[in-house]
Formats: sequence, C-alpha cells, structure tokens
Amino acid sequence: MRVSKLDRRDFIEAMLLVGLSACGGPSWGRKALRSSQSADSAMGPFYRSMARLSDDLVGGRIDGREYVHRIGARLMELELERDVLESWSASGPDERGAGRNGFRTIHSRPLRVGSRPGATKAILFFSPPHTSHPPHEHHNLMSCKRVLKGSYHVRQYERVGRVEPGVIAVRQVSELLDVDFGGPYIDMTDDRLNVHWFGAGAEPVLALNINVEDALAPADTFHGAGEARRTGPHFVDVTGSPDRDGLILAPAMSRERAEELALRPLSDFPSRVAAATPA
Repeated sequence: MRVSKLDRRDFIEAMLLVGLSACGGPSWGRKALRSSQSADSAMGPFYRSMARLSDDLVGGRIDGREYVHRIGARLMELELERDVLESWSASGPDERGAGRNGFRTIHSRPLRVGSRPGATKAILFFSPPHTSHPPHEHHNLMSCKRVLKGSYHVRQYERVGRVEPGVIAVRQVSELLDVDFGGPYIDMTDDRLNVHWFGAGAEPVLALNINVEDALAPADTFHGAGEARRTGPHFVDVTGSPDRDGLILAPAMSRERAEELALRPLSDFPSRVAAATPA
C-alpha cells in the first residue's frame, strides 16, 4: 500500500501536517490537525485495519504476540513515496519527550477491555542525531514501531524478575544496528522484549508507533495487581554491569538521569551482546 495514495484522512495526512507545521509554525499544524475528522468512519483503510486488530485483541480472538505480529506486518506493507516526507525538518513534533526528543499522538481510539477502559494509539516519535529515547520498560502496554526516516540503533531486553520495589532484573537479548525504513519492525508485549532503548544515528529519526494500553487485567501484568504506577513507559537504568548469568539490575531512573542519557548515543555505553545489522 503506497502511503501517498491513501485516503487523505488516513495517517499520512497527519504525518504531512507534522511536516507542514515545521514549515508554517506549530500553531498552523495544530489547527489543521484539529480540523481533521477522527470518527471511525473517517479513519481511512490503515487505521480501520488497526481498529479491527485492536478489537480482536480485547475480544480475546488473538493474543498480544499475534497482535503485534499482525500490526508489524501491516506497517511493513506501507510504502513511502518521495513526496511524503519532503517537508520534514529537524524541528520534529512539538510535544516534548526526554532530552530533545519529541512525539505527537496522531490518532487515539478508546477501547473497552471488560470493565476497564483502554486505548489504542498511533504516535510519531522524533529523535535528533546522536541522541536516544532512554531505556524504559512498559507497564500494561504492547506496541509495534517502524522507522519512517533515518536509522535507529536498538537494544532490547527481557524482564526476568522483580528484585525489590523500584528495581527489576533484565537481560539484554539484542543489539540491532541501522534499523531503518527497510525494517525490521520493533515490537514488544508485557511478557516479551518489554525493555528497549532507541538511539538515532547521524541523521534525525522519525518513527511510527502503534500501541494498545491496558489490554491486560492488572493481575496478569509483570508487576501484578499491586502496581501503583500508571500504564505506559517508565525509565529504567540498564547501564550497570551484568552478573555471570547476564542479569543486569535495572533500578527506576530519575527524570534527571533520563535527560542525561537522552542526549547521548547508545554507542557511549557497552553492549552486552554482539551487534547485528538487519538483513
């Protein structure tokens, strides 16, 4: 599916508006986004397929791993033609993340998961050159991400266990260099590849993330029903040395430490596994 050929109410419209806001000013972009239709009937084919998959997930017809697999396959079908991102500039989205990272939620759809409210979202992430999204775990969230512009350096970790309040044990399982538009997509669920760390290379990175929040009952999450933190990502410091079994103690990370790491490339920190370049 060629992105520039999609219905203008599909996700590419929002992507183009991000680029246009960089040229015409953030207020112009926000005004244009507010004027876009957001009802299901106006979502376009890409978002409608995302909606069907999220409904299958919360309806129990597919599990989390199947969900992110199908989302990833759908993302990899998209093709960007030359005109799609030509307006993009280094200013990126205007919602601030850690360091100089930015993001913009370009679509959100509420879900009813039993008696609990949930949501599925499409989020554009932006990283300037030689910076990173600091390492983080995800509480009751599953997602799939594809790079649209630039190249990510990606580290992925498995959560092995809770050590004490505010500290988890993790093991690094991958070191991916040059994850770009050609793939692979990067996915995670509550029970698989839940901790990751993304770094930009020599040029800015723009990536599209599709996620589902609160799809699990609290008791079924890694941290259990007693977890008091909100749903979503939480910074963890994975820079410690591993033990003989490869386990790294990863304490919760302060915002100040996250800001520090966000301004540095992943290559400043040693990897615990051999690097690989995606095929």
